[in-house]
Amino acid sequence: MEIGTRHAYGVVLLAAGVAVAGVLARGFPAMDGRAGPAPVVARGQHVRGNQIVNARGQAVRLTGFNNSGAEYACVEGWGIFDTPDTTMTTAIVAAMAAWTGANAVRVPVSEQCWLGLPGIRRAYAGARYRHAIERYVSLLDSRGFAVILDLAGTAPGAEKPANQEEMPDAHSIAFWRSAAAVFRGNTSVLFDLFNEPWPGNGTGTPGAWACWRDGGCVQTSRNGGERYRAVGMGQLIAAVRGTGARNIVIAEGLRYAETVDRWLEYRPRDPAGNLIASVHVYSFNECSTVSCYNGAMKRVAAQVPLLIGELGPDLTVPYTSALDSSCPRGDVGRTGFDSALLSWARQNKVSWTAWTWNPSNDCWSLVRNFEGAPTSRYGAIIKSALRSQGYPPPRNRG
Repeated sequence: MEIGTRHAYGVVLLAAGVAVAGVLARGFPAMDGRAGPAPVVARGQHVRGNQIVNARGQAVRLTGFNNSGAEYACVEGWGIFDTPDTTMTTAIVAAMAAWTGANAVRVPVSEQCWLGLPGIRRAYAGARYRHAIERYVSLLDSRGFAVILDLAGTAPGAEKPANQEEMPDAHSIAFWRSAAAVFRGNTSVLFDLFNEPWPGNGTGTPGAWACWRDGGCVQTSRNGGERYRAVGMGQLIAAVRGTGARNIVIAEGLRYAETVDRWLEYRPRDPAGNLIASVHVYSFNECSTVSCYNGAMKRVAAQVPLLIGELGPDLTVPYTSALDSSCPRGDVGRTGFDSALLSWARQNKVSWTAWTWNPSNDCWSLVRNFEGAPTSRYGAIIKSALRSQGYPPPRNRG
């Protein structure tokens, strides 16, 4: 998602699904009480061909949700997490684990807050922020979740990341050197290198793809107007691998991660061979039909693991910023977009994490409260889709 305000860290080119019980029943197998397949342990994750596999060599398909907050609360100066008392608790993580079939949580974070850069309140920056994120990862890990650490908040120089930048900057290299060093011993943590790149003002030209991979193109900051030289995905991978970390790294496509049409052509080099692709799919994106998924997305998924890092509600109206703060009931409906996308992902062994496990009044909320009650349409379809995976909920490792 593009950076926005509290409860909606933006929305520009989002996508994916919602429906009601009838659509759910048609889109996913009914749970009839019979035992599902044995759980697949997500330890020792690495890439083998076009699959993620664990230490036992078993294929691992990640399915779950995003949890937003750590990318904007610290920047806005009122906390680290968008939770009661701005802390992450064992009870909240236990509520997440109660969503049967969820085995992954994508956690957007801020480079300014992690690095303790100027402009961020000390109470929510530097070591305090890092320790809070480490504790959150530990809580998720204790419940058996894979954690996708997503660099979502960036800005060059002394600017604050109130708006989404087109590309990473020099701080992003420092961030990944630090974060990779912290989590390099835990391969259940995946590194999503940069959220929704859009160099070339959102174009998909060869020049934009070359910048995406190699960096070097000059960008104008969307925050303070500073001119900065973009850092490419290859440089961020080098920063991670320079720490000795072999964790899976994730490179999102262009145009706010909407397209992966030239991802294979411009694929950055990863000496560890643990690179996967990511795309974001929302109902109002240009690519929002099965025929489109069967194009570039399917070609990429045939060669490398593919993650749908974000998907959203089945909107019945065009996207407007008003949906970030209020969601009239009729704006989330039953067009079948949601079930089609998730069924396609299942058939093609594609991983996905829905946006977002945060209770708020916008259209992107999966839950009504921190006890995990699903929203009536969007949350219901995602919860049902997860349950249809047939895996039991993660267990507390403690």
